Amino acid sequence: MIDRLRELRKIMELQDLDALFITNPANQRYLEGFTGGDCFMLVTAKRNFLIADNRYTEMAQAECRSAEVVPHRAPNPPLHDVAARLAGDNGLRRIGFEKNRLAWSLYDDIAHAIAGAGAELVPASPLVEGIRAKKSSKEAEAIEAACGIADRALEDVLSIIKEGISELDLKIELDYRMRTGGAEDTAFDTMVLFGARPSQPHANSRRDVRLKPGDFILIDFGARLDGYRSDTTRTFVFGHADEEQKRAYNAVLRSQEASLGAVSPGGNGRDINDIALGIIKSEGFPAFEYGIGHGVGLEIHEEPFMRQNEDIFLEAGMVVTVEPGSYKPGWGGIRIEDTVLVTPDGHKTLTHFPKGLMEL
Repeated sequence: MIDRLRELRKIMELQDLDALFITNPANQRYLEGFTGGDCFMLVTAKRNFLIADNRYTEMAQAECRSAEVVPHRAPNPPLHDVAARLAGDNGLRRIGFEKNRLAWSLYDDIAHAIAGAGAELVPASPLVEGIRAKKSSKEAEAIEAACGIADRALEDVLSIIKEGISELDLKIELDYRMRTGGAEDTAFDTMVLFGARPSQPHANSRRDVRLKPGDFILIDFGARLDGYRSDTTRTFVFGHADEEQKRAYNAVLRSQEASLGAVSPGGNGRDINDIALGIIKSEGFPAFEYGIGHGVGLEIHEEPFMRQNEDIFLEAGMVVTVEPGSYKPGWGGIRIEDTVLVTPDGHKTLTHFPKGLMEL
């Protein structure tokens, strides 16, 4: 964690920032080990402060590695007054803030308060997220362990899939098996979709949608372990798949395997995206419009993001998803997704549940 703070301070110096105001809980955990909520970090050139809601002060004092815990919220002073005092006491002038995270009302309160101490809030691009993109060996091991928990849970839950089960009931069972299998929680809101509903890449599982022969079953899920997350999608057919389902599935599978093969240091996310798009389109099926993949770690969606309109070059230590799909309203959808570690000489797939078409 000391190395992480040292790297962050180098970036802050290059951007002429006296301090960085951190609102993203994942960044607070990454830098200090703090797992609570409703708290804020202020990192200066020499000191760290965790401005803690008074419900979390004891927790913060126990978990933080180096930060000085400063309480806010009645009966203590409000957050903006605490920020102004720290700015004045530490001679801060330019305080960066996470522009994609700070709510306007909170920004307005803090900006007015610190102005009285001669400081200003400066919008900063995600700084900590850039450091987080490359995982340490310990972080990669936690993600791989989470992937293993998810793999085993899916294998276990297949035995309860039967005609008439609802999307929501299957989701609840899968979540339960991940938790009893060692996960501290799910990585995100598990998605189970039947029939034509997988044409919606992100939809909510429903109690009134029940499984019928010939239905697609799309399951997008993950486990969380020690704060780190996994992300997997598998698509099945209940009963016998028809020829169109088989052809579409095989097209998506080929696209996933080909794009996965391009994951290595120096690989461009745009090119990896285009490989998958090209294969699916060449087979005559509608192709996904979202990016081929995203980083996974303390958050389920984090840097780097691989898209068709952006050059992103992979580096060893990054953990990303590869998740092409084909979606046709009224018919259904297919997505195959793995979580992958970029290694010095290529990649290592961390999710191992089989990917061939399974007719359940």
